[in-house]
Amino acid sequence: MISARLAGFIGVSAAAVSEMVHRLEREGLVELDGRKEVHLTKTGQALADHVVRRHRLAERMLVDLLGYEWWKTHEEAERIEHAMSPEMEERLVRVLGDPQTCPHGNPMPGAKPRPTKPLESVARGATAMIERIPDQFEHEPGFLEYLDTQGLRPGITIRVLDGPHGDALRVEVDGKQRTIRADCGQKVWVRA
Repeated sequence: MISARLAGFIGVSAAAVSEMVHRLEREGLVELDGRKEVHLTKTGQALADHVVRRHRLAERMLVDLLGYEWWKTHEEAERIEHAMSPEMEERLVRVLGDPQTCPHGNPMPGAKPRPTKPLESVARGATAMIERIPDQFEHEPGFLEYLDTQGLRPGITIRVLDGPHGDALRVEVDGKQRTIRADCGQKVWVRA
C-alpha cells in the first residue's frame, strides 16, 4: 500500500502517515520498496496477525458470551484487543471452542479460509450461503446493521432473483423477497 492511500484509509494527514511509516520501518515492522509502497515484514505480519486474532476473539466473546448483536461488536472489540492479556486470550480460545471465524465470517489468522466470491457473481436463480463480510466493509457506519435488518448475515442461505440493476439487487431470504442495495453485491461474500 502507498502512504497516501494509507492516510486516506485511516483518516490522518500524509505527514502523520509518513512519520508513522518511518518509525515502523526503524522498528523492523515494515519495508518500503522502490515504488515507495509499504509492505509488512515477517515480524510486522506476525504482530498484525496477533492483533487481528485478539480483535476477532473479542468480537466472538461479545457475541457468543455477552449477547451483543453481531453487527455491533467492532468498536468495542477495538478497545478490548489492546488490553487483552495472553492469559485472557488463552481462556477465550478454550471457552469459545477455538473459533475459526469472527462473527462477520472472516477467518482467524492462520485458519484456512473457504473459497468465497462476491454476491454479485452468483447467477440469477442460484442459491448461496453468506460466508463473510470482508473487513474493509465492517467499518462503514450502519452497513452491518443494514444487512441485519434485511436478514443478511453469515450462515444465511439466499437465492439471487435478479442481478444488480441501478441501485438495487433482488434476493430471497427465508422465503421472503428482498430488494437490497446494489453495493451489497460487492460487499457480501458467499460460497455456492
